[in-house]
Amino acid sequence: MREVKHKFARNAGGNAKYDWDTILNGKTWELVQGEDFEMAPRTFVAHCHGTAKRRNLKVRTHTDLDANRVIVRAYKDKDKGRSETVEVGV
Repeated sequence: MREVKHKFARNAGGNAKYDWDTILNGKTWELVQGEDFEMAPRTFVAHCHGTAKRRNLKVRTHTDLDANRVIVRAYKDKDKGRSETVEVGV
């Protein structure tokens, strides 16, 4: 995975504290506590998952608690709309 550095603007629009359009755009982002977000890394990860869900997305995250950073990458759920039933031929 390639490390991507990006500084996120505060209050880029609307009432959102974070620029979710950028964070959840499908690219891999490294966000650092104190620079890109203020809350605890695990709390920020929960916000990422919740915001992605509201946007009909999923998100993969990795939390490095030693460095107080979070890696985030959003994606569309490819399985959405597939039948839950599996037919087995005899």
